[in-house]
Amino acid sequence: MPRPKLHSDVEILQKAKVVLLREGPVDFTLSDVAKAVGMSRAALIQRFQDKATIHRRIMEEMTEEVRAFFAASHAERDLQSLWTFLKDMIEGMDAEVGSEAYLLLFWGDIIDPHLRALALERNELVREAIEQRLPLRPHDPKRTSGLIQSTLQGAYMRWMVSREGVLSAFMRDEVRDLLAVLYPDELFQP
Repeated sequence: MPRPKLHSDVEILQKAKVVLLREGPVDFTLSDVAKAVGMSRAALIQRFQDKATIHRRIMEEMTEEVRAFFAASHAERDLQSLWTFLKDMIEGMDAEVGSEAYLLLFWGDIIDPHLRALALERNELVREAIEQRLPLRPHDPKRTSGLIQSTLQGAYMRWMVSREGVLSAFMRDEVRDLLAVLYPDELFQP
């Protein structure tokens, strides 16, 4: 009879995610994860094989969280609803935990085909969520959603280099500036 599992895969992956974001995908080790979970490295290897598998599983879970978040959110084609949605999404970004690690995760998304497919899906989910909230006029929602998403991603990268203030405030201001150019008659309060 097999031994009962003391730790669920979900629990292991949650703790592994913290380690991954703290250490980055290159520096995190199975020993770090095993210690965080409170299990042996050998038991971890039996369950997940290697750190690449854990990395992929974490990114699959993150993609599922994004899918679930957008599936549960209500979309109104209204600029103020869009602005509220964008502010909430930006506020949800955690600048304190592993900002540099996110860049290394991005590198993994570029070089690993499985991770790239997940990243493409997450990006498309964000773009679609923005598009669904944009009014149909005066700009094409699909094209405009791409511009807004590019501004979000670009603001994040710029903040990583400049470290001007708090990440969420920096990104919010950048997106608000774009929206003000696209929709000059609308007021976007911080």
